[in-house]
Amino acid sequence: MKKTIYVFFTFLILLNIKSYAQCTLHIKGKLTDLHSTRGIKNGSIQLIATNGKESITITDLSGEYTISNVCPGMYRLIISHPNYSSQTLEITVKNNLNHDISLERKEKELQQIVTVGKSLGKTKTSTENKLTKNQINEFSDTNLASALASIAGVSILKTGNNIAKPIIHGLHSSRVPIFNHAIRQEDQQWGVEHAPDIDLNVANSISIIKGAGALQYAGDATGGIVLVEPKKLYTKDTLTGSLITSYVSNGKGGNTTAQIEKGWKKGWAMRLQGTYKRSGDLSAPNNIMSNTGLKENDFSIQIGKNQRKYGIELFYSYFGSDTGILKAAHVGNLENLLNAINNKQPLVIDDFTMKIDAPKQKIQHNLFKFNTHYNFNFGKLSLVYGYQFNNRKEYDIRRSELADKASLNLDLTTHTLNLDYESVAQTKLKTKLGSGYSYQENFPNAGTGVSPLIPFYEKNNYSFYWIEYFNISKKLLIEGGIRFDHQKIDALKFYKKSRWVSLGYDKKYSKKILKDTGLNYLVNPILTYNGFASTLGLKLKLGMFDEITFNYSLSSRAPNPSELFSDGLHHSAAAIELGDLDLKNEKSNKFMTTYKGFGLDNKLTFELTAYYNYINDFINSIPVSAEYTIRGAFPVWQYKQTNAKIYGIDVMADYQILGPLKFSTNFSYLRGKDIKNKTSLISMPPLQWINSIEYKNKKWRNYFAKLTSTSVFKQTHFPNYNFEIDIVKNGAVVSETLDISSPPAAYQLFDFITGFSFDITTIHTMNISLGVKNIFDTAYRDYMNRLRYYTDESGRSFLLKIQFNF
Repeated sequence: MKKTIYVFFTFLILLNIKSYAQCTLHIKGKLTDLHSTRGIKNGSIQLIATNGKESITITDLSGEYTISNVCPGMYRLIISHPNYSSQTLEITVKNNLNHDISLERKEKELQQIVTVGKSLGKTKTSTENKLTKNQINEFSDTNLASALASIAGVSILKTGNNIAKPIIHGLHSSRVPIFNHAIRQEDQQWGVEHAPDIDLNVANSISIIKGAGALQYAGDATGGIVLVEPKKLYTKDTLTGSLITSYVSNGKGGNTTAQIEKGWKKGWAMRLQGTYKRSGDLSAPNNIMSNTGLKENDFSIQIGKNQRKYGIELFYSYFGSDTGILKAAHVGNLENLLNAINNKQPLVIDDFTMKIDAPKQKIQHNLFKFNTHYNFNFGKLSLVYGYQFNNRKEYDIRRSELADKASLNLDLTTHTLNLDYESVAQTKLKTKLGSGYSYQENFPNAGTGVSPLIPFYEKNNYSFYWIEYFNISKKLLIEGGIRFDHQKIDALKFYKKSRWVSLGYDKKYSKKILKDTGLNYLVNPILTYNGFASTLGLKLKLGMFDEITFNYSLSSRAPNPSELFSDGLHHSAAAIELGDLDLKNEKSNKFMTTYKGFGLDNKLTFELTAYYNYINDFINSIPVSAEYTIRGAFPVWQYKQTNAKIYGIDVMADYQILGPLKFSTNFSYLRGKDIKNKTSLISMPPLQWINSIEYKNKKWRNYFAKLTSTSVFKQTHFPNYNFEIDIVKNGAVVSETLDISSPPAAYQLFDFITGFSFDITTIHTMNISLGVKNIFDTAYRDYMNRLRYYTDESGRSFLLKIQFNF
């Protein structure tokens, strides 16, 4: 690993050698009206280089323009016309560029209102990174977390190989809310092994906001926010679509996703999208990973009409999945649990199969959204209603008449309503404010044969936010905002009397007991939480493209139902989880600064982020013991509060070595500390360094080839939560240490992908790519995989992908 680091650092130093290119390129395009699509004549196209050099051209009668003698590099493009709202774009010129532009006609009272389809209220001073549609297509056969992990500062928390969720700056689950088409995703996201029930192919772009700065979305995002955003519906008469199909050798699986879009002359438009995935048991380098198959089918439809004054849209999506849980993770007794952790091979290895048996998850998620907006003289008013229904079934290995019944069967229904206002942009000041309400009901279905992990509850949430943007000058912007949330949870839960007394609830919550059933109490906890959040930040432009941002954010997160009410075996997590009714709000104070810049004749682009997050009353899930149940032996995880701090740096850089050759690097390092107990936080991502070199040649049918190296270092900062268990050996009871704390060794993986694209007709294109992941079939275990005790990660896999566009 040290040799690898030395080689890469040497390579980075060598990249500082300058290279020059002749200024013989051109930029061409057409300037059109956004709604009528007619060409706009006499439009001004201004190209500004980083050294301040300007080139200006005027569009002709048909709206076409050409800028000649352009050098490779980064530019600012300013498009203006007396009758239209101006646009400012940042572009990179590497080859001759065709760039069409559409402008919104301005009326006097609407001159500076945000155009239809532009995202409302993204933060200006928090760090934001975005995946484009082309980048999303590269991950069309995987999941949301895998795509986001390509961004510095984002890693993955896994339960096996098919269940993954994003981690931002060391935090995940309820601390990283996900907004799907502007609706907060509610799919039992509290579970560490509950992956987001979202088909990433439904997105046109996916944004990561690191920190709690985007107050209009949430006040409890102590880690950050994920925005899954759709493409703006067409406003002209057109028909387009795409089809992507892929085959993956490991698991003998495939994926097909398709999308078709239609627009009509009067502003109405529609989009249909669907995905189907299927795979069997995955393979580690030395064994089959039994019962790791996956089946997924997704569908979405979007209909809307957008005009200059108003817009209206309806959206519906369905997500369905069957996911196998590694069979070797469910052991029968404490001795087997000890052997599973100490041995290198899984305790259960069966022949390959496409069948998905228990233990498994079966998920259905429905999302419906209605949104409308109207542009008044004084600003833009938006109304969004969302409805979600999530059914989660988790199946354990059971016998007799219970074999086909779910051990956990939860229905989660959520209604949300948000009203947002955005003022007309004044000379220096802009205002955004809004309020929201949500109602949620969790219903544990009967007939499982076991007590539900999460009880019946109703949750009401009221929120209000206010944000101001102040442009002090063209180079300096200040952002400040506040948010208030009020949450009330009304629950009904059965507690075993022994557990009720051991937790001390008999003294604190005796008035909450509704009924004594003999062995259990029926209890009605009613809990309220008030949360205050705020943000203050600034953005300073140091040059044409260089900028630095500073942001402070205060956020407050109420404990989620799992942290409060968990009381038993969580089957798909292969763990017993214990909640605590006495948990208080988490309070996060996060400081973050980001520098974005360019250098070496604009061949180098880089971004550096440093952050420090101090969290009072951090809710931490830690292993405390092991228990033997009638369904096997499992580690016990308990929710406890402490004070914590998490700090680190993210680095992303691209260097255009030569015209067709680019080097990219992505580096993330963080530390998490438990201040009260003077130890490290559990499950903090280790140092990760991703490097790639890519070759592109547009003249060879857009041929490309990319080699990627991923280096994950051993986590050397971790708490010791090992404990002693008693097992029987040779007829005698002996004590053994159950090591569930020690991280696995460091590892390095290599991936390769190559492909090309070509025109079938003037409007039909095809992309074909072939790739291989884990080229050298490296056997390794991931510290951020909750099932790392039982098997290695998946081995080498070949991927063939074909994309057809029309």
